[in-house]
Amino acid sequence: MNKKKSFISLMLIASLGLVLAGCGSGNNDSAVNNSGNEKTVLEYYTWTDEEAYMQKVVEAFNAQNSDIEVRMTTFSNDADEYNTKIMNNLSGGSKMDVYSINGTSSLGLYSSKNQLVDLTDQIKAANLDVGAYGPSFQDITEVLTKGKYYALPYRTSQYALFYNKAIFSQAGIDVPSQMTWDQYAELAKSLTKGEGADTQWGGYYADWLTAPLGALQEGTTILDDSLDPVGNWLDYLDRLYYKDGSHMSYKKMKAESIDWIKQFESGNVAMLINGEWTLNMLKADIAAGKTDIDFDMAPLPLPEGTNDPITVGGVSTFIGINPKSDHADAAFKFVQFVTGEKGGAIIAESSVLPAYSSDKTKEAFLNATGIQGSGYFFETNTVVENQPVPQIDEVNRVYNEQRDLFLFQEQDSGTAIQNFLKNRQSVLNR
Repeated sequence: MNKKKSFISLMLIASLGLVLAGCGSGNNDSAVNNSGNEKTVLEYYTWTDEEAYMQKVVEAFNAQNSDIEVRMTTFSNDADEYNTKIMNNLSGGSKMDVYSINGTSSLGLYSSKNQLVDLTDQIKAANLDVGAYGPSFQDITEVLTKGKYYALPYRTSQYALFYNKAIFSQAGIDVPSQMTWDQYAELAKSLTKGEGADTQWGGYYADWLTAPLGALQEGTTILDDSLDPVGNWLDYLDRLYYKDGSHMSYKKMKAESIDWIKQFESGNVAMLINGEWTLNMLKADIAAGKTDIDFDMAPLPLPEGTNDPITVGGVSTFIGINPKSDHADAAFKFVQFVTGEKGGAIIAESSVLPAYSSDKTKEAFLNATGIQGSGYFFETNTVVENQPVPQIDEVNRVYNEQRDLFLFQEQDSGTAIQNFLKNRQSVLNR
């Protein structure tokens, strides 16, 4: 054989092999299904706290889709660190196809920087029921992304009232049901007794819980022109912390860096206002033998004159597609699964509140929690905790500064509101 021709033939074969290898990998590693056909591999990124239940969602999706394989990567839980790493991946041409988004401010950040695929037409074509995510998603979409869908939610947050059943039983008092905030304050006062380390607190309202819940339930936000309901809410907190003394004071919580969940688990707190994440935290600590508290849930108290149950929170965790993904159709199929009823039911089975609300997801959640009162999450209206505007983090910061000064008893509520309005204007004018 001609050596020159042999050399050329070998080079052509080698070149062809390289080309074929390059075509097979694209932006993703190749994978083969049971039939020997190549799969589309999707790289999905989220943060560490999501891993336990999202891995189950990923496995269920992969089991139902022989032509697609989702591979999950997790980063640190710290929001700033996570967002930085995701941004680096988006700008650096990484393999990432799909990623989770923590909170409405992050959703606004990514959509404003064109780092998310506009899913509006695909959602309409697929006839997806976005109403299953509740009105908070529509509120966020209308304000933040002008009616366009750049991501879909798979988790939601809501506040509720958690209570120690033993304390109510010992006091011979009926367990809480739907109350007004005034009724809650009176009940907390009646259940407070003792002093010092032996104090039994009627209620606990954590120092980091900054949203003006009662004002939000009335339809007022910290972006409104009139903030009278917000001022009234500050005065209400002063009543709980100082005037009634039914809750550990703001000063004490801050000074001693009190762990709110341990306070409730110790059995020294009758009622706790907090978010749905409390369920999983309590269940995990009970399973680990850290506490034996017997607890249940009731609806968040309401402002006077409000009839229908209203809580605060809204859809909080989203999933979207990297515009640089080479597998947009497969990625959308995964997004549909995660945020739909099937994915929602799997999330609910981990006692995590899914964004998709239906009889199936409610049943899965109730079965997982074993807490009858947890059905409340599916029966209440939810108002958005953080208004979906780009400056909301900075607005919250200046509000919290004035709130802190008030709760440290260094200024009255009227002064706090006036100072906040002035500082808010500076933020919004930037």
